[in-house]
Amino acid sequence: MDLQIVQAAFMLGFVAMAAGAFYFFMERGDLKPEHRSVGTYAAVIALIAAIMYYVMKDTVMFPGGMITVTEINATMPLRYIDWLITTPLLLVEFGLIVSLAGGAKAGMVTRLVIADLIMIVTGYLGEIGVVGSASNYIFFIISTLAWVYIIMQIMRVNISSGPAYAQRAVKTMRWFVIAGWAIYPIGTAIQQFMGIGGADITQAAAIAAVIYVVADVLNKVGFGMIAVSAAKKA
Repeated sequence: MDLQIVQAAFMLGFVAMAAGAFYFFMERGDLKPEHRSVGTYAAVIALIAAIMYYVMKDTVMFPGGMITVTEINATMPLRYIDWLITTPLLLVEFGLIVSLAGGAKAGMVTRLVIADLIMIVTGYLGEIGVVGSASNYIFFIISTLAWVYIIMQIMRVNISSGPAYAQRAVKTMRWFVIAGWAIYPIGTAIQQFMGIGGADITQAAAIAAVIYVVADVLNKVGFGMIAVSAAKKA
């Protein structure tokens, strides 16, 4: 993969997140006062991601700087800082739409956020270790199990009593967590297994970085658009 594509991907991530934050902020005014928190969460999530991507695009020296695997890997702690803040907020946002669908459950969001923090922290620990080491596998498994727990929790919520538009939104948002969030462990696995197999570590890091950017835009901006659309119909 041409490393200039990696640099462009980070710039694209910044632009997409910034545009998403502006869109959600503008849409917030069209929501009823009791539902404006949905627009606020969506805007804050996209804004945090935009700030982090602005820093990351400088880290990979966009535009035109000489980039190596060192610069690509330097974005990893920044990505995890982003996820540590934004993914719990995404789950809180999910809880707000679940409430619209009549499926609010005591303690659900708290359990989801705790599992999410475990997923992010162990995912980070699994990435900073030596490629192929036992600790990497252990942390990867723990992180994946936490993600599976989140999926189990969101699938258990009964939304059958809520309005159709809210039910559709919850079902779509579930798929973001199931399919959209699956992209992250896939990206990590690609990087780890390519490294073990003796592949070019720069290419492995480049492929994973682009995968993460695409996933971030889909899972933050796309997730927010579904949530805000449901709140507008409320």
